[in-house]
Order: sequence, then C-alpha cells, then structure tokens
Amino acid sequence: MQESPLVSIIIPTYNDGPVVCQAIDCSLNQTYENREVIVVDDGSTDDTADMLKRVYHDRITYVRQENKGAGGARNAGIRKASGKFVQFLDADDLLDLDKIRIQVEQLQVLPDKALSYCDYVRCDVEDITVTYKRTSPVLQKENPHEDIMMKWESELSIPMHCFLFNAALFKEYGMAFDESLPSNEDWDCWMDIFALSPRVVYADRVLAYYRLRKGSRCSNRLKMRKGYLTAIDKQIQKNRSHGDIVEKLKVRRNQIKFLYRDVSPLMRAMAIFPPVVKKAYLENVRWGIQRLFD
Repeated sequence: MQESPLVSIIIPTYNDGPVVCQAIDCSLNQTYENREVIVVDDGSTDDTADMLKRVYHDRITYVRQENKGAGGARNAGIRKASGKFVQFLDADDLLDLDKIRIQVEQLQVLPDKALSYCDYVRCDVEDITVTYKRTSPVLQKENPHEDIMMKWESELSIPMHCFLFNAALFKEYGMAFDESLPSNEDWDCWMDIFALSPRVVYADRVLAYYRLRKGSRCSNRLKMRKGYLTAIDKQIQKNRSHGDIVEKLKVRRNQIKFLYRDVSPLMRAMAIFPPVVKKAYLENVRWGIQRLFD
C-alpha cells in the first residue's frame, strides 16, 4: 500500500477576522488526513493571535512575524513546512474538501519537479453559493512557461490555491516569493518554477474557490500595475542571456501598460479633469501616442 505523504497547507493572514477561520476549517476538514496547517500571522493588529489559539489550540501551527506582505508570509510558511507537498491558501479563499486527496494522487507518482493545478470558481466572500463563473485555466502542454509569461492576467488566471506543488521546488530548487514586489510576486515565482520545466498535471474539476472581497490587493490597480511591471523588469534581467525570452517579455511589458492604461502616469496626472475627459482620452487617442507619455 502506497504511503500517504505529508502535505503542508500554508495560510498567510493579516487582520482577516472570521474569514481566516473558514480557510483553516476547510484545510482541517480535508478528506486527505496527513496534512499540517501552518498559519502565518503577518503582523496582525487585531485579536487574530488570541482567536486562533483559543479556537484551534494545537490543531494548527501558528507562526507570527512582523508585517512583510503576502510573499514574506508564504516564505515563512515554506521554511516551517515539513510536507512533501505544499498547498498555498490565502485567508479569504477556500479549498474543496477533496482537493488535497485528488492532487496528491496525481503527484505522488511523479518526480520532484512536479505540480498540479485545477479549475476554480469565483464566488462571493459572504456566501460561497453565490458563484459567478467556473474557470478552466488550461496550460499548453508543450510550453506552459510561455503561457505563464505571455497570457497571465489577460487571457489566463490561476489563483494560487489552484496549485499543489512538490515541496522540492522550494526546499531543493530554491524557489521563493520576492518580498520586495508590491504585487505579482506569485507570477514572478511561477515564472521561475515553470522555467525549470516541471511535470505539470491538470485536475479537470472545480477544487478551489476564489472569493471576491472589497478592498483586496487585486482591487488596487495602481499597485497591481507597478508590481507587474517591476516583476517583468526583474525577469528581463534574470533572462538576459535568453534573447527570445527577453523579447517576449518586452512585448508583454507593453501589453501590461495597455491593460493598466487607466492608471498610467499621465492618467493619474489628469485627476484634476472631469471623468468624461479621461474617458475621451482613453477611447480616442491611439495607444501608440498614449505610450509616449507612459
């Protein structure tokens, strides 16, 4: 009988109140039993610490650190993790109760450079039954690295908790989240992971719930723009010996500037003008001209 390897579920939290309990509960209630739940409190200023200790006692591993952002919290969780596989779960998201079992079955027969990903649905943070759309983010088998590089966020979106990773990618190959990036540290990390040409398997089922919450980091378009462009520039430097990748990344940089053109430097400078003026500019001035001011 094949052994059931340990899975480390890493949950960063910062002043997340009751939603983090829901994330913890869906982790503890997985049908796959050999798992550890690591909650990294990223400097919460509310009663998170007391609440988690009171409700969960020794059923979770609680780690507290000064506020470093989501990437720093995940890195702390990785350092604490003992599992053969790693599952990331943001505090406001949820896992299907069969997720770990299904993806472990896929991965445990594969080499150490392997990962699985699944379908997901977007839903309301207040009521998981209020769903919006099932998303099937299928990566091309021949070159998934290019899909991550060129389609992320515009044609392709895979929330972090859709993945289950072999922990060797982090423990042995040194993958980590860049704590200096204001956003898109996940894309930057996935670029590094997929550059290793890992075995990638797909679970054709909804196993993750991406819950929409007002005020989330993804709603800050200026922060997302800055983080994405910074991450692209970092990847350009990292891949400067690979001319073909550099050229594609430069194309992608211009595409992201277009995607976030509503928060470009010029558009921010136009804050003194009425919305109708900004709308007319975006709709009537050709992008080639807009780029001159970006």
